[in-house]
Amino acid sequence: MRFFVVVSCLLLLFAPAQAQLNPEDAIAALGRGINLGNTLEPPREGAWNNGPAQEYYFDDYAAQGFETVRIPVRWDEHTAATAPFAVDASWMDRVEQVVDWALARDLYVIINAHHEDWLKQNYGSATLRARFDAIWTQVAERFQDKSERLLFEVINEPFGMTVAEVDDLNARILGIIRATNPTRIVILGGNEYSNMEQLERMAVPDDDYLLAYFHSYDPWPFAGQGQGTWGTEADRAAVRARFERVAAWTQNTGVPVMISEFGVVRETPLVDRLAFYAAYVEESVRLGIPFQVWDDGGMFRVYRRGERTWNDELDMLLHTYPDSPTNLSAAVVDDTTVVLTWRSRLQTAHRTTVERRLPGGTFEAIADFEGGTTFVDESVGGGRTYQYRLEAQVDGQPKRISVPVEIEVPPFERSPFNGQIHPIPGVIEAEDFDQGGEGLTYSDTTPENIPGAYRPGVGVDLENRDDGGVQVSYIEFGEWLEYTLDVAEAGTYTITTYVAAEPSGGRLRYLVNGTSSTFMTVMSTGSWQTLSPLSTTLDFEAGEQILRLDLYATQPFNVDRIEVALAVSAEPDAEPRAFAAYPNPTGGMLTITPGRVTDTGTLEVYDLLGRRVRQLALPAGRETRLDLDALKPGIYIFVALSDGEVVARERIVKL
Repeated sequence: MRFFVVVSCLLLLFAPAQAQLNPEDAIAALGRGINLGNTLEPPREGAWNNGPAQEYYFDDYAAQGFETVRIPVRWDEHTAATAPFAVDASWMDRVEQVVDWALARDLYVIINAHHEDWLKQNYGSATLRARFDAIWTQVAERFQDKSERLLFEVINEPFGMTVAEVDDLNARILGIIRATNPTRIVILGGNEYSNMEQLERMAVPDDDYLLAYFHSYDPWPFAGQGQGTWGTEADRAAVRARFERVAAWTQNTGVPVMISEFGVVRETPLVDRLAFYAAYVEESVRLGIPFQVWDDGGMFRVYRRGERTWNDELDMLLHTYPDSPTNLSAAVVDDTTVVLTWRSRLQTAHRTTVERRLPGGTFEAIADFEGGTTFVDESVGGGRTYQYRLEAQVDGQPKRISVPVEIEVPPFERSPFNGQIHPIPGVIEAEDFDQGGEGLTYSDTTPENIPGAYRPGVGVDLENRDDGGVQVSYIEFGEWLEYTLDVAEAGTYTITTYVAAEPSGGRLRYLVNGTSSTFMTVMSTGSWQTLSPLSTTLDFEAGEQILRLDLYATQPFNVDRIEVALAVSAEPDAEPRAFAAYPNPTGGMLTITPGRVTDTGTLEVYDLLGRRVRQLALPAGRETRLDLDALKPGIYIFVALSDGEVVARERIVKL
């Protein structure tokens, strides 16, 4: 029995001890990180633009692939002003709770002293220095038994302090920490705003468990104030040079460095902002410098905490590498074609996925192929802005995502779909609305064709029918479609619309030449595929004209086709209208088609107080477009004059 005890003790004595985390291993492990900003560093938790920290934040950080969370902490508001300068027990408990949430997810954690302006602005006070010493004494004692994944950062951005004062502070607080945490990683930074230049002037204490940090929001007018643009080769070269200087400092001092804050405000253009983040991440990864992006839930927001969703910056932070696709550019060939080119930096076989979206939408894959440096997208629509990006994937490796590119495709001129004007009488397939783009020949509340059928490059939602046809679907309030017609003869026509709906309650109407049909209510047909007819009448003039279908979907419905049949012919000697204006009501752009006017015709617009607010020439035989965006919503009187005589009045509603 005694023999086994002795052997057991000897085995324990000579068994290798668990290796202590050293700076080199720490710098390799910290990887890609994020700040829990504007949370524990306000005067009171939740006093700024965020509420109190929640445990699920750390689930989301870890799930996305972040490896480190920096938790800025303010101690001043929770510490007594007189000796022995006790930190409130409840605040210490709260900080420990948040730290434990992060450690429980195997994240590396950094806590610091943040916004301690009382010390920075009065460092000459022995009492205040003693107070700060007492804070760190209590913090070091409270957390001394925590995992080595917890790191201490002495102070954040000691602006107002001299180099000598920061050197003094770093050395003194390091000594306090070492009394209870002899091998815990401690992080030091330079004076002022802890930029690269201040780091280079910082004295390095003799200690085996040190890391250093620097911050960068450069150039500040762009990154901090949202002024101008970013993304030229000179901009990227400046970032490379900054990181090269930091790497050289590490080479000279032997102290590894992290960048614990960088970011750019959200007021900047999206593509420029994402290029900024990608450049910083690329240099960090290339030189083995860990980062913690600044996320304050506000101007520098990356994570939408309440929604548990992420902004576009996330992909740049997690999927940028030195060999990611780069120099992505786009060129418009015509109103249906965009050509993409890029530089591929991967040296091994890989797949490339091209993704596209409309601004504010979600990126969706539109092509996937081996390798490649060019792609032709022939499914765009005129008058729209598109954003593209690339995803490169090597088997078994993390995906690489490029910085997006944005391009505006010029608007179409109005033209009939497939060049075919709809003859009337006749049948109009609802999906064959005119080509021309959003706001010109159709209006849809969502920027993409959600089902993707038939005309994927336009924003109208089109889906396949079970009988082999196509129908307009996902209709929402205020959407509309326009069709160019060639009417054989003037008269009153019956318009029959074939609709499908599960709930009742949708509404629709037609407009032509400024005249509206009655509203029709869609009743349930029992399914989204079962069709039922709705009929109304509308007067048409002979010849080419535009028919608008207005959709008012208090309840959703689908539209398959429109049948137009002559009901009553017009009198052959009927006098033509002086002018037609449509759509009416209008949200902004109005189309004026003259009729009974001479070359000297004019159109005057009056508000209900009798004030003339617009005047324009009304040339005979030529359509004119009038932009009413500047007018307030309301009713306006349009007066047509020919040879100085009033020949017609129309009431137009501006929405």
